[in-house]
Amino acid sequence: MSLLFKNLRIHQIFGANTNVGKTVVTTALVRASAARKQGGDTYYFKPLSTGPLEEADDLHVQQHTRRWSSNVHIDCLYRYNDPVSPHLAVQIAKASPPTTETFVSSIASRIRQGAERANGFGHMYVETAGGIHSPTPCTPNFPTQADAYRPLFLPTILVGDAKLGGISTTIAAYEALILRGYIVDALVVFNDPDETSKYGNSEYLDTYFSERGIGVAVLPHPPEKLDNEEQNRSTTEEYYDSLLLNPSLSKLLARLDTLHNCRIADLESMGERTKEHIWWPFVQHASDEGVNVIDSAYGDFFNVLDSKSLPSSNSAVLHPQLDSSASWWTQTFGHTNTRLTLAAARAAGRYGHVMFPRATHAPALALSEYLLSPNGPGHEWASRVFFSDNGSTGMEVALKMALRTFVRRREAWLMSNGSTPEGGEIDQKRRRTYERRLGVIGLKGSYHGDTIGTMDACEESGVYTCEWHDCKGYWFDPPRVVIRQGQASVEVPFGMAEELLTTDSATIPKKNTKNLITFLSPAHVYDVSSRLNTPLYKLYTTYIARKLRCLQFGLLAPELEREGLSENRRVEPPTELAALVLEPLLLGAGGMIFVDPLFQRALVDVVRNPNRFPVSSLFSQSSSPNLQSSTIDAQAIESDLLAEPPLPHPLPIVFDEVFTGFHRLGPLTPQALLGNAHPDIAVYAKMLTGGLLPTAVTLASKEVFDAFYYAPESESPGSQVLRKLGGKQHALLHGHSYTAHAIGCEVANETVKMMPAIVGGAEHVAMRDVWRCSKFEKSEQKEAQVNWKRSPSLLNVPLDGPMDDDVHAYSLWHPNFLSDVSQLDSVEDVMALGTVLAIRLKELGGSYTSTSAETVFSPLSQMLPPTSHYTTPSKFVPGTLSAPVYSIHFRTLGNVAYFMTSLNTSLDVVREVQEQIWQILRTGMI
Repeated sequence: MSLLFKNLRIHQIFGANTNVGKTVVTTALVRASAARKQGGDTYYFKPLSTGPLEEADDLHVQQHTRRWSSNVHIDCLYRYNDPVSPHLAVQIAKASPPTTETFVSSIASRIRQGAERANGFGHMYVETAGGIHSPTPCTPNFPTQADAYRPLFLPTILVGDAKLGGISTTIAAYEALILRGYIVDALVVFNDPDETSKYGNSEYLDTYFSERGIGVAVLPHPPEKLDNEEQNRSTTEEYYDSLLLNPSLSKLLARLDTLHNCRIADLESMGERTKEHIWWPFVQHASDEGVNVIDSAYGDFFNVLDSKSLPSSNSAVLHPQLDSSASWWTQTFGHTNTRLTLAAARAAGRYGHVMFPRATHAPALALSEYLLSPNGPGHEWASRVFFSDNGSTGMEVALKMALRTFVRRREAWLMSNGSTPEGGEIDQKRRRTYERRLGVIGLKGSYHGDTIGTMDACEESGVYTCEWHDCKGYWFDPPRVVIRQGQASVEVPFGMAEELLTTDSATIPKKNTKNLITFLSPAHVYDVSSRLNTPLYKLYTTYIARKLRCLQFGLLAPELEREGLSENRRVEPPTELAALVLEPLLLGAGGMIFVDPLFQRALVDVVRNPNRFPVSSLFSQSSSPNLQSSTIDAQAIESDLLAEPPLPHPLPIVFDEVFTGFHRLGPLTPQALLGNAHPDIAVYAKMLTGGLLPTAVTLASKEVFDAFYYAPESESPGSQVLRKLGGKQHALLHGHSYTAHAIGCEVANETVKMMPAIVGGAEHVAMRDVWRCSKFEKSEQKEAQVNWKRSPSLLNVPLDGPMDDDVHAYSLWHPNFLSDVSQLDSVEDVMALGTVLAIRLKELGGSYTSTSAETVFSPLSQMLPPTSHYTTPSKFVPGTLSAPVYSIHFRTLGNVAYFMTSLNTSLDVVREVQEQIWQILRTGMI
């Protein structure tokens, strides 16, 4: 939260328990601040009060600060008459409980108002009610104060408990605050009330907190309350006057000021210090751009340094910034989710880190069982779970699994066809030479990580044009799902479109241009089960099968022949295609390319069942060309009428779901939108652990596991391959020191428990209904349609029939917004699925290195004025009640700008971002 000001030091006062003297401490601090020489205004703010008005804490402060009434400002926000817990008080009063967002936004507004009118350097004290875990009166679920106040991120003073048992409650309160990320600047604790009951709390707590670098102020215990009101007031006033002379209080005040100023100075120097010491990933340091200094994060927002803040300004040093890339695609529920933090602490406290080979622990076992269960992504196909550190290493493991599985299948195929040398022994030198040439089938624009193996599984492109990249394989140019000029379409690459239309009598349905296939809505594009019966599926499979058959003999692809090379020219000895490696539905880092799911399904079907898709053989048995020849006899090709499978045997299939898994695109796994096409190997990371810390899993089928469990036993030609238990050399020799670390596994377990309630919640249900009921029809209007600016009904819309939520394509971005944006002159196309929105700008030859999208959307990085339709506070973006003010941190890929939400980003925030994007693209300015 952006509540840090150069002209106003703010501290929040929490109590370790109820009745520990918070109000006494706060009153003493207010008086000490007001009594400063050349001091500015002092503020006392009580957001929440319960009990009779005559006993209210703000009246107590007012009574004992009268001599400074001209520069002491006292305020209370929510007041309930019954002296009970706030969640009960609001119910007894039969009052309408505020939402947590309204409660926090209201507090933030009052604080900002104080900063705006403060004279000189002021102090503000925000006193909470009860203990740190006393409930608030807020809906939903009456969160505790420790959780409800966290978005404000105010530096904290903890008032310790001086009573018997107070050591325990004080330390427990401190640890609860630290777990939530609070900055605890000081502990204030009272001495024992008299010499006869010496608990020693203050001495012990002084030592405990001082060792942790937290300032401790030990104050004399306040006098007991007297029955005589006048005497009580007089005695209390004398006590407060004595505290003004107490060196412990004066040292505390000086310490708080110093910490405040040091925090600001540190933030202002972090950018230059970072440039001197840090080597960023994916950044060219020759570009002298600014540094985004992040002070904290909460929900979907960073709290960043405002570089325009002036030394004497009353404006905030920080401002909220929407994390619209979900912090490189990792965030599941937004930042600093308490349940995930506690899960991490739970595992850290129980295990720390323990090594994993031939060992187990509860978090890893529970996660494995979930991943393979009917509720997990490995249901129906996976048999084993392999743990690693992150998505790139998870994919490195997957490639190793796939290559070994291919070799085992290849050996079995060779032996079954009598192709092994006499005696059944395979020359190991020849075998290693052959295996080093193994490559993959993939898609242009793929990205699987930055380790050497995952890089080699991608084509040479804008991301990979470096000396350590040696691409191995063949990459299809895939048909893309786009929304262009208000029309949901599949864009088929020109080369593929020409070949499809000339190699089969079937025609592409509803073609309005040579390479664009139109649909009523994106939902129809992702209804793959229905599309399997269309002519396009046959065209796709035929095209893929013929291409793979050509590659088996090293023929150049037709698109290369059209570039001026002679027909039937051969390439160098071909890489052996050993696996199909796909990012299902969406190619992320390669440019946010939404691939036609039917094409990916066709790839899976052809590679898995090559015998179902025979194509005309390129060579007759009598005229097979010499493999050393540089050309192929065209007459031999045309005279051959035999039909053969495009591959000699099935290839293992790898799905890279590091980015797209766990509801990022809607379903738990994108396999659902491929018509439940399952892989042999799949990798998950990022959202698996809620974005809190890195952990990856590689799921594998039983056959893949057996490829490392068994070793082949060579037999004579023509016999079946026998298997024997493998030795150590046959095992998967890959591992990491932090494999299956308990902290990551426990956080992942908590994450997957939380997901169903969110994706099955009212906002996701509402957007599913909107997408299902929406039909794309080109609008003749230039202005945006009104309906994407309004909240969708959170009531279920009657549907045409039953809907399986896990196979229905939808997004949190409104379909009519996509349609309207796609019709703007500067936009080539747009697409969204699940939490992801991608906008491709018109640019001739746009590439990964382009800066066009970054330039066009650069106004988003500035503080944005509210849009006219905004009437309620965005979730956890406290500003004023009528308008949020924040910037948007976004990422680009060349001429593509993408925006991404968490699963629980409110639709209010989504609508606000849509409006800001619309204003930029429509007018070129905010």
